[in-house]
Amino acid sequence: MDGSPLDGAAFLILIISAFVVLFRRRLNWPYVVLENWPIFLFYFFLLVSVLWANSPPVSFKRWFKEFGNIAILLVILTEQNPQQAIRAVFVRCAYLLFPLSVIFIRFFPSVGRYYSSHGGEGEFTGVTMQKNSLGALVLICGLIILWDWLELRRTSKGVRVLRKIKISHWGLLLIGAYLFRMCNSVTSMVCFAIGAAIILTGQLPVLRRRLQMLAVIAAICVGGFWVLDQTFGLKKAFFEDMGRNMTLTGRTDVWQELCNVGTDPFLGTGFMSFWDDQHFQSKLPDWVAFSAHNGYLEILLAGGWVGVSFLSLMILGVGWRVSRALPSGTNYSAVRFAIFVVALVANYTESNFAEMTPLGFLFLLGGIGSVMPSPMNVHVTSGEEEFDDMNEPESVTGHPLPCE
Repeated sequence: MDGSPLDGAAFLILIISAFVVLFRRRLNWPYVVLENWPIFLFYFFLLVSVLWANSPPVSFKRWFKEFGNIAILLVILTEQNPQQAIRAVFVRCAYLLFPLSVIFIRFFPSVGRYYSSHGGEGEFTGVTMQKNSLGALVLICGLIILWDWLELRRTSKGVRVLRKIKISHWGLLLIGAYLFRMCNSVTSMVCFAIGAAIILTGQLPVLRRRLQMLAVIAAICVGGFWVLDQTFGLKKAFFEDMGRNMTLTGRTDVWQELCNVGTDPFLGTGFMSFWDDQHFQSKLPDWVAFSAHNGYLEILLAGGWVGVSFLSLMILGVGWRVSRALPSGTNYSAVRFAIFVVALVANYTESNFAEMTPLGFLFLLGGIGSVMPSPMNVHVTSGEEEFDDMNEPESVTGHPLPCE
């Protein structure tokens, strides 16, 4: 409830700086809001829900910090080459945080590992505070590294430096695989496999100019999995192969307890207010930690069925916007679709919607996609404006490299 003054000051400076940058760049706010109205409508409802939180000032502070994510991602999307900016941000983070996580885990266990006070079980956390957070870090950076590798593969002909960077990306992915193995975050591993499969499937010649078929293929895969699960119990076999059980490491028990706690079914408890409300916490057993481990249930607790309705509207709006961009045939459109699918899957076992998480940030980044249509280097496909990333070859530092 009190928070850290140092962290609060750092977040405030970053958010205000982002708004200053956007003001100086003369961002067309009406265009951004109208093009992404389901997202802004969802966040407006979360702002209104602050009114019935148990501590409105604390709830508003958390909402402002979460909404600041939108300002930060708009700074990225208003760069001269937004796609290159996205790749540079996440690839740079991976170059720093992946090796540092390995160093912490192997040589500084007091920092890179966590031991539970209940059962004494050890977790490998790396630069994060929890093993699932480490898995989420590898997930989001890994997908962008894969995308960046595809772009370098397209532009590295004749540029020796780019070829070397492309090879180093494989090294990063290998480190990511090692971190996946150490943290054993099944959700992140499965989501990375799904996202990578979507991105690489989009490279097939038969789909390259018909990327809209990715949505059809994804729907067929979901339907096929459901039929096989009903017929052969595929889900149970899958969980057992991954070393888990049907309770999803106790998550289903947590969900049952939270559904029976008695929050307001229509309006919930207010944004990020449930876990601070002693009235509801007193009804929960000690083994229920401060997370619902389900993004949809988290919104139900905070905003009730009204909040779930606004969340559903946001998901439909983002899905529609992402699917409209697929006919452009760019790698970026396939990556956005992969991020969208991964976010929907990951929120089944982890809370990422409006929760200040890296995957939640990436979901918003991919959902908004582009904010400044330009008369140059723009594809217009079914009313969707997409930046064309066909500029001079660039490195992960974001600076053009001379062709040799």
